[in-house]
Amino acid sequence: MQGKLFSSSPARCEEDEDAETLGIPKELMAAGRPGRTDPEGVWRQNTVAVEAFLDAATQLNRIALADGRSRITGLNYPGAQAAWAFSGTEMTPDLFAKVQMIESGVLAESSGN
Repeated sequence: MQGKLFSSSPARCEEDEDAETLGIPKELMAAGRPGRTDPEGVWRQNTVAVEAFLDAATQLNRIALADGRSRITGLNYPGAQAAWAFSGTEMTPDLFAKVQMIESGVLAESSGN
């Protein structure tokens, strides 16, 4: 799956454009890509956590709201644990903490925060 998360294309990446729009300095963006000048979809140090989250993304719990919408409430951890076991992911406390940070971002984004 690593090939789908990384791009070696020299083309300007959407993340750099987003960072520029948000006022994030180019030096800070480059710091996330040590030794590399080409854009990547995911910073290399975050790849394992992103892959682990994507492996378990089908295990996101949703609740139905009265107005017909739904709300994501977080990962179903037993289901996520099964997904990680089947994908061969060795879940460590450090990796789990990173997955939880991604989960928090998903929850914030899905609730409009």
